[in-house]
Amino acid sequence: MSEPRIESLANPLVKSLRALRTPKGRDEQRQFLAEGAWMLAEAEAAGWHPEIILVDGSTVRGAASAYAGRARRVIETTSEVLAKITGRDNPQPLLAVFADPAPDARDLTRLNAASSPRWLLLEAPRDPGNLGSCIRSADAVGAGGVIIAGDSCDPYAIETVRATMGSIFAVPIYRATLGDACALIRRWSGSTVAATLQASDDYASISYASPSLLVVGSEAHGLSEEVVAACASRVRIPMVGRAESLNLAVAAGLMLYAAERAQR
Repeated sequence: MSEPRIESLANPLVKSLRALRTPKGRDEQRQFLAEGAWMLAEAEAAGWHPEIILVDGSTVRGAASAYAGRARRVIETTSEVLAKITGRDNPQPLLAVFADPAPDARDLTRLNAASSPRWLLLEAPRDPGNLGSCIRSADAVGAGGVIIAGDSCDPYAIETVRATMGSIFAVPIYRATLGDACALIRRWSGSTVAATLQASDDYASISYASPSLLVVGSEAHGLSEEVVAACASRVRIPMVGRAESLNLAVAAGLMLYAAERAQR
């Protein structure tokens, strides 16, 4: 339903939604932000429905009426309010607020490895843009989901959501401790493949038996010894230039497409 226009930066809802830019705010409210009409369309195509839609009525009064019925609450506001909430100087004219997936729906014990030929596990990704790009690549190859292990950035941070270009709504995201991630790797029913510079096999040379679990660490620290030890296979992405490491999103994309090609 449409509600009265919000223009004041001191409005309680503005303060509440601004808090969703912080991990504490997202944990307390169990909601996250997604910007732009494209993101809203991608969410709806994946079966997600927003709790709140805020639309910039700075140019056209009554702009909120175009989104009537597409959220529980539809509110017309100003670009200044949207900038305050999102922290962007030039915010998108539409901002949607979504509820987090139910925690039990993303429990590792409910993960069905056989439901997809390939999955991605990331150890301790720390950059929201990289994580978002990994989720987008996982979506592009039809991966069953992305498992995030250890101390990492938040997959529902506004910067991560922005980098997924809508794939956050299409790819199931699982969170795990390193211990739980290692246990998952050890009981995995298909191939488990760690990307590490210490491996001798080329990443494009193995069969990637389905369902394959592709395990990639951050560019800063790579994979921990315990995670590598849990994997049945270890592969190396060749580094023939001067660079010492690849961007996490690039490495994950190469692994995902190597698996997709081998399985195809």
